Amino acid sequence: MKKFIIFVAAFAMVGAFVATAMADVSLYGSARFRTYYADNDPGGNESSSGDLEWRIGHLTRFGASFKSDKVTGKFEMDARAGGAGATADNDNDSNASRLGNMRLRQLWGQNDLGSWKFLIGQNYPLYDAPVSGINYYSGGFQKFGGIGYDVARTSQMRFTMGNLRIALLPADTHVSGVADSPTTSDFTDDNDVTLPKIEIRYDWKGDWGVLNFIGGYQTYDAVRDVDDKDVTISSWVLGARGKFNFGPAYLGLSATYRQNGENYGAWTDVYEEAVYDGNDVQDTTAMGAVAALGWKINDSNTLEGSIGYVKSEIDLPGTYEDKRVAYGLMWKYTVAPGFYIVPELIYQDNTETKIEGDLDEDNGDVTIFGVFWRIDFK
Repeated sequence: MKKFIIFVAAFAMVGAFVATAMADVSLYGSARFRTYYADNDPGGNESSSGDLEWRIGHLTRFGASFKSDKVTGKFEMDARAGGAGATADNDNDSNASRLGNMRLRQLWGQNDLGSWKFLIGQNYPLYDAPVSGINYYSGGFQKFGGIGYDVARTSQMRFTMGNLRIALLPADTHVSGVADSPTTSDFTDDNDVTLPKIEIRYDWKGDWGVLNFIGGYQTYDAVRDVDDKDVTISSWVLGARGKFNFGPAYLGLSATYRQNGENYGAWTDVYEEAVYDGNDVQDTTAMGAVAALGWKINDSNTLEGSIGYVKSEIDLPGTYEDKRVAYGLMWKYTVAPGFYIVPELIYQDNTETKIEGDLDEDNGDVTIFGVFWRIDFK
């Protein structure tokens, strides 16, 4: 019996090695380093402060792509601070990578069934369409009115039919249900979910560039801590992006409109959470847009300027408004194939937060300048 078990185990190991040998496996990686200085003026009577960032880039990564007949797959890790629980706004721990914190970025498999493809695993959601090439915020200007997630990749089941993709994802409830006001919350993390989030995307490509149209919807019940009352939170997103080529120049544009974007999981720098007024849920709506204009001077030099704008509103007894504007310039210099140095200058105008009859607050601004370093290898 022992000999039989050993034989089966050996046969399985040989089979695994043969299958790997038959597959097309490509290893790759990208080492990234951040050297930035941020001058933060909080507004009002508060003093300005400056911070130096000098560390490995949290999007430093290593991975492998697999392809065998009609099956493809990918595995990828990165050096994101905070490991698996990291979000887009908690990546400033300079010790994270030194302490061994790593995060799974992608792990998925896809089967080509002829007229359609089926994917399961962790991959980018469909509501992800960056425009700006700015590296400081990781996703360009996605949090300033762009199309993207706070946690960029997620579990999903995806169907692809030509240019149309449909994905079923776990509902995002990392924001604790709903707030009782834009500054307080009596809701617990005990959320009841009965349906997955659904996203639909259509891509139209040509020699001129690409157009993307995206929509998503999710709903769940949040539980109020003080009286155990269930409150239904429904969120949706709409987005469109275009990237156009004009010889050595290119233009990128995106626009999004969404309801309760933070509850949905969208990456944003303004308040986008639903509010419970004691009787009903008051939804927060937001609109945003990002534009980027670039020029490839030659094979070694590319210049780009970009702008992002986002504004949210809640219809309470008074009107709550929150908005941000960001401007960016970057110069991408290719030192050698796979080696890039990218100086960047960013001005983030935090504008103001308004609560009618209560608050009209100047949120100050942030000026950021520095260099992003990148070496790709495979």
